[in-house]
Amino acid sequence: MDDRGSKVGNGKSIKLQTITLFSATALLLSNTGGGSIFIASTSMLIYGGSPGVALIFWLVGGLLNFGLAFCYIEVALLLPKSGGAYYYVKEVFGAFPAFVLLWGFIFTIGAPAWALSSYTAALYVITMLFPECPPPDVATKVLAAWFMVTMIVLNCLYMKYVIRVQALLSAGKMIAMLIIIAACLTAIGSSSNVDNINAMFRGSTTDPGNIALGLASGYFAFGGWQMISLIIEEVENPLVNVPRALIITFTTLILLSVFVNLCYFVVLPARDVLLSDAVAVLYGFRIHPALAVVISILVTTCSVSVLNSLILGQPRMIFAAGREEEMPAICGMISMKYLTPWPATFVLSIPALLVLTSGTVMSFIDMMGMYRNLITCAVLVCLLRLRWTHADVKRRFKVPLMLPVFELLLSLGVLVMSVWKKPAELGTCIAVIAAGVPVYVVFILWESKPRCFKSLIGRWTCCLQKLFYLVKPDS
Repeated sequence: MDDRGSKVGNGKSIKLQTITLFSATALLLSNTGGGSIFIASTSMLIYGGSPGVALIFWLVGGLLNFGLAFCYIEVALLLPKSGGAYYYVKEVFGAFPAFVLLWGFIFTIGAPAWALSSYTAALYVITMLFPECPPPDVATKVLAAWFMVTMIVLNCLYMKYVIRVQALLSAGKMIAMLIIIAACLTAIGSSSNVDNINAMFRGSTTDPGNIALGLASGYFAFGGWQMISLIIEEVENPLVNVPRALIITFTTLILLSVFVNLCYFVVLPARDVLLSDAVAVLYGFRIHPALAVVISILVTTCSVSVLNSLILGQPRMIFAAGREEEMPAICGMISMKYLTPWPATFVLSIPALLVLTSGTVMSFIDMMGMYRNLITCAVLVCLLRLRWTHADVKRRFKVPLMLPVFELLLSLGVLVMSVWKKPAELGTCIAVIAAGVPVYVVFILWESKPRCFKSLIGRWTCCLQKLFYLVKPDS
């Protein structure tokens, strides 16, 4: 290994593994929206007042995310390195804002998202095994921790095979949605279902606040596609494959999501949807009890696939920071044998397990949405500034200027509304960001550290590098 750790043996470069169009599409299909299609219909109906308006929220939310995804991809193809929003903010605004964004991401999005996905998968398994009893919290968390640790190990050791299996896991989500649609066709003729269709727009809201909140819910129901920007450096021919993968993903999910929700509202009265936390399972019981079991299994598969794609994608932001020397140098290394960023994955797994065992998994949901909106605004501002400061650069992919302007105004509006409704979550986000400032000052900005401290860090880095056979990839 040379002094940079990027070549070994006969001088062959060590690179991250590559992801094909098929694999990228499978990752996007599973991660975009996650399992929201099976549980989020209730919130849409609350804000819309009627099933018809709730369907409009789903459609508009999907289209808005579709446009936002292409804004992201313009920046990603102009700055084609793994790391997503962290790397874009660093290139446009500098190291300090990028570190603060990364710090907040780890503790308000990354770790809670891993914990929430593993907890959801475990909850469906426990509920399926003990349908008549409230799921025991300890057993659910132990199973969730097993899911998380297992997927971490698989992603570190067998990434090539995990990516292939991801296609099967993603298929579980698609199969569940298709089964729901097909089952509706067998029950659509009953008199109660005809009554539900006739009442599709009964009670529609006219309150601007509820409409805005419903649109915000639809906006967040299709989140998760941002992970493609975290791994864009590993996608084969990203200029062609990333836009294609996004087009396939959003076209498929928008159509299926609207039809699945239509099926819910045809079979279930609106009042039953409002009282249910798991609409898909309730829908299955109304059609046939066996169908509810099948849907539970498929939803569990969907949750595991979301967890897998999060573990695959999100550590790339920490990995990018390690390469840019804004995280410990060990975080910017990969396993020479398995070509995966072990240290970055381990760094994110620690707070994720802490969040899972803390008993506050569900309380992070609103904060995750708020901070994700902050990151969206930051990336859109990066795009607009690059349009101004690098206007002469030839872009391989370019969206109309009005699209990022519209998306930025919309994101700011949703952010203001979120702060107005949930001010405590804003305070938590500010506290998390503030905690990262002294960390940046002491470990990054302060260059004249004591020699003994630098020597200790260097020895530990070298020891871990030898122990786990880590090298720096060829950037």
